[in-house]
Amino acid sequence: MISRRAVLAAVLVVAALQAWTARAADPPPISYTIRFASLPSHLAEIDATIPTDGRASIDLMMPIWSPGFYRVENYATRIQEISARTTTGTPLAIDHPQGNRWHVDTRGASSIVVSYRLLCNERSVTTNFVGEDYAVLTGGATFITLTERAQAHRPHDVKLELPPGWKQSMTGLDPAPDRAANHYRAPDFDTLVDSPIVAGTPIVQTFDVAGSRHEVVEIGNVGAFDSARAAADLKKVVEAHRRIWGELPFKEYDFLLVFRQGGGGLEHKNSMLATSNATATDTAAGYLRWLNFISHEYCHAFNVKRLRPVELGPFDYEREPHTESLWISEGFTSYIGNLAVTRAGLSTPQEFLDSLSAQIRQLQNAPGRLVQTLAQSSLDVWTSEGVSGVNTNANTSVSYYIKGQIAGFLLDAEVRRATGGAKSLDDVMRLAYRRYGGGRGFTPGQFRATTAEVAGRDLSAWFRRVVASTDELDYTVALDWFGLRFVAGSWSLAVREDATPAQNDHLRALLQ
Repeated sequence: MISRRAVLAAVLVVAALQAWTARAADPPPISYTIRFASLPSHLAEIDATIPTDGRASIDLMMPIWSPGFYRVENYATRIQEISARTTTGTPLAIDHPQGNRWHVDTRGASSIVVSYRLLCNERSVTTNFVGEDYAVLTGGATFITLTERAQAHRPHDVKLELPPGWKQSMTGLDPAPDRAANHYRAPDFDTLVDSPIVAGTPIVQTFDVAGSRHEVVEIGNVGAFDSARAAADLKKVVEAHRRIWGELPFKEYDFLLVFRQGGGGLEHKNSMLATSNATATDTAAGYLRWLNFISHEYCHAFNVKRLRPVELGPFDYEREPHTESLWISEGFTSYIGNLAVTRAGLSTPQEFLDSLSAQIRQLQNAPGRLVQTLAQSSLDVWTSEGVSGVNTNANTSVSYYIKGQIAGFLLDAEVRRATGGAKSLDDVMRLAYRRYGGGRGFTPGQFRATTAEVAGRDLSAWFRRVVASTDELDYTVALDWFGLRFVAGSWSLAVREDATPAQNDHLRALLQ
């Protein structure tokens, strides 16, 4: 008879051998060391140590776009100097056959070092900025890697050497195995691109929700921004999103808030990079807009980064993806993001309606709503005159942000009416999240089928009218269900004076 102790010992030995084998099989990482040698000149110097796996030559690339921002950026144009050498210092020939690609003759070296200097003087959420006091680095605009998709699955390490006076760096990346300060490891290139880094002397507030640690990181010209208030309010927003989605899918999440001129935001799997002017939050109205904006980016951690159209991953960083479903990915995110702020008790029902009314007015006053369908708006984003679907030509096109947000409101009402208030868009998104999240992705047909399943009836006619045609939107169902009306002579939503108790309950169920 074998004792339990012997069995346990055998199990532990097998587990240890498996772990050792897994570690032994891990490919060596691509490692980047980043220095900020000339702050006034906005320069970063990067050494990339790249394993060759014994190949006589390797091809390298830099992304031409960043996921979540649907515009070709051509980041390689920011490289001022580039060279290659062996790890012992022998120079290697490096050619530049096309804009974002390089070819290196390795001379049989097992690994090589590619050194390049980056100009970092742009203040957007997809490019880099290096200044006297802080730096913002985004993955696509920073890192060269091997061209083969299979190589993207090897680990990528990042080490930052901070200038004197800078306190720390912050990012959604995990610490490197050595746990050294400012040293991180991404399990693959996708994670590296998806993890912006800020460095300097940030102000950091933290809070926990359901065991998930959230860090509110502020850097730049913070001014009079009330970080403690923001952290307390964002905790309420996070709690509202957890109620909507049913979980928080990360152990840690970073709000990377950069305060400088201009504004914009970009979602990442366990962080966001958001830029704002600190004075934009000085007024109550400005602060509410900021909360809605941050809630939108946080919502993307669920809708886009996990629940996504099938075309949006795995990514080819040298070719732009096309999908007709950005109205779900962006428009619904705006709708749900604003709902979360209201359900968190940070905006009133009328403030929610006022924000939605502004979108309705913008759509209804845009001739492009009768020219371009919502699906085509998503497909055409790469050729749009706007910036990633924003500020499109109102005469010839429609914004999937604006019409998509309104579509979310209308579909929510359709589902609620069809189920007598038992189900809502929340249920649609939760089911889609469980079914198609985690890397699978959904097709337009699958999303329609999921909606019909929750609603308990076929909604094909609704999708044809709202998504696939340029017909005017029909607001009747939503107005009737929620007891709303448009103020005469405008597209401003207001609660009807003669709304029934049931209609008032329906609106309350939406907003609480």
